[in-house]
Amino acid sequence: MFKGMVRDTNITDNESGPDSVDESLFNYVEWMTDAGSIIEINFNVKNWPDELLSSFQAPASQVLDEILHNLEKLPVTISLLLCDDHKMQQLNNLHRGLNKPTNILSFAYLNETDNLNSQDLPELLGDIVIAAETVTCEARDLQTPLIDHLTHMFVHGILHLFGYDHVDDAMAEVMEYLEIRYLAKIGIASPYKEAQREINN
Repeated sequence: MFKGMVRDTNITDNESGPDSVDESLFNYVEWMTDAGSIIEINFNVKNWPDELLSSFQAPASQVLDEILHNLEKLPVTISLLLCDDHKMQQLNNLHRGLNKPTNILSFAYLNETDNLNSQDLPELLGDIVIAAETVTCEARDLQTPLIDHLTHMFVHGILHLFGYDHVDDAMAEVMEYLEIRYLAKIGIASPYKEAQREINN
């Protein structure tokens, strides 16, 4: 797994600063999927061009519907912050004590008392944050299209919101397997070449 991928359930802090968004740098869009889920997006206009957002809408909507269908869940709302590395570094430092940028953070609204077997989920499932420069560099290093890597990050974040994690090898293998399967459903090749070979054998 990528080292920066984390699940952070600390969503109760009331500090101003890193969690607040400078509205002058951000635009807001809201997408509704075919199945009725909503993706609320705040994006940094300097780092996330409209063309990239437009190309991201279809795969993001499709894969969210696919995951919810597979888990037999009703439609949900997800908040997605597409920021720059500077903002991500602030959030990573505030929530994890790591004063450096990372690719993705997830803040789940589910907790241990929620019934994960129920179709009903919190109206807002959680928050996902993705950093532009880090994800762009990773896509280049992996020699994969940026839109595919961005969609992979989104899938990874959604799985964290449902409680999946990668704190040990066994859990990481489950997450990788699910990511490969969900990405394949929307025509995106596996980001884990070795794992894909094992699945195909």
